[in-house]
Amino acid sequence: MAQKPGLTRDLAAERAARKAATHQARLVPQGLPTVRPGQLMPSPENGRKRLHKIDELAKTLSSDGMNTAMTVIPPDVYIATYPQHKDAVEARVAEGVLFVVHHGHRRLAAALEAGLTEVPILVRRDVPSLRIAAIQENLQRMALNPIEEAMEFQEALDETDDEGRKLSQRDLAKRAGCSQTYVSHRVALLRLVPPLQQAVVNHWLKDQQLLETETTNDDQLLFLPVREAATVYARLRSELQEAFAQGEITASQAAGVSKLPPDQQSIAAAQTDTADYDAIGEAEPTKTPLPEPRGSDSLLATAASAAEVPAALADPGHLEGGSTSRDSSTRDRSSVAHTREEPVAAPVMTQEDPRGVIVVRSVKELALSIMDLLDGEEIESLKEYLSPRLP
Repeated sequence: MAQKPGLTRDLAAERAARKAATHQARLVPQGLPTVRPGQLMPSPENGRKRLHKIDELAKTLSSDGMNTAMTVIPPDVYIATYPQHKDAVEARVAEGVLFVVHHGHRRLAAALEAGLTEVPILVRRDVPSLRIAAIQENLQRMALNPIEEAMEFQEALDETDDEGRKLSQRDLAKRAGCSQTYVSHRVALLRLVPPLQQAVVNHWLKDQQLLETETTNDDQLLFLPVREAATVYARLRSELQEAFAQGEITASQAAGVSKLPPDQQSIAAAQTDTADYDAIGEAEPTKTPLPEPRGSDSLLATAASAAEVPAALADPGHLEGGSTSRDSSTRDRSSVAHTREEPVAAPVMTQEDPRGVIVVRSVKELALSIMDLLDGEEIESLKEYLSPRLP
C-alpha cells in the first residue's frame, strides 16, 4: 500500500523552525539591511578598551532584540581614513568580514554571545570625523572611563581637517555636547602617572557600581575624583605623583606643593612645608585687612574715629562733659557729616572666603589660580570681558 504524502514529515521540527524564524524576525527591525554578526569586525580605533555588562545586554537582545542598528563603515572607506590599520582590516576581509563597526561595539559583542543570526546595520560612507562621532555616541550611552575619554579627546584635538586646522577645546566641547571644563579636565588626566590614572578609574568604577567590592579590598586601592586629579595632582611633577601614589607624601603636602612652579617642586619642599599646609586647614580664620591705598597717611586714624561713631550715637551719655541731649544731637549730626566726607575703614577678609587675594609670581601661576577659583562659565565670561581690551 502506497504511503500517503506527508506522513514522513517531522511536524514538530517544522513548527519549532517556523517559531524560531518568527522569533528571529521579531528581534530585528524591519526595513533595515542585516548581516551576520560574524561579518562585522570591531574598529581598531574604538576608544573603549574593555566592554562592560555584556552578559546583561546579551540577555536583553535574546528577549527583546536589537532595536538600534549598528553604524558600520565599508572597509575601503575605513582604510582611507585610518591607513595605519590597512593590514588588520584586509586580513579580516579575507575571512569574510563585510563592514567595520563604528557605533555598537557592545551590541556586537552581546549579539555574538546571544547567538543572534542577524543584526541590523546602518551603512555610512561619508562621516565628517569618525572619532568625534564616536565620542558623541559614547557620551550618550554607557560612558568611557575618564582615562579612555581623555585619550579620545586628545586624539580628536590632534586631528586636522582638510585645511590642516585643529579643533580647539571649546569647539570640541560643542561638537561632543559637553562643557569645555569637562574636556580640559579629561585631557589634564593624561599628565598623571599610571598609578594615579588607575586611581581615577577606580573612583569611576566605584561610582558606576562596576567595582567588585566582594573580591576587592577598598583599603588597598587609591581613589581619585576627576576634578581633584586634574586640578591638583596633574600639576605635580611625575616624581611627586609617584611619591604620593606610594604614600611618601600626604594629600595635603601634594596639594600645597602643586601651587608652586614646576621648577620649585620637590619631595623635600613638600615635606618641609607640610606644617604650613596643615595650618591652613586647621587654624582659626583670622581677619586680614586689605592693603592701604597709597597716599593715605591718616587712614588708620580716620578709620578709628569712624568706628567710634556708632557707639557715640547709641550712648550719648558717654560724650565728654556730660552733654545735654541738644548738644548730643548736634555732635551726632556733625559726626555723621564727618563720616560721609572722609574714608571709612577698609573691609576685612577671612581665610574662609574661597576667592581671596591671589599672590602672583608669574603669569602662568595667575592663570592656574584663576582656573581653580572659577568654573567653566565664569572663565568664558572673563575671556569675553578681556577680549575687547586686548591689543
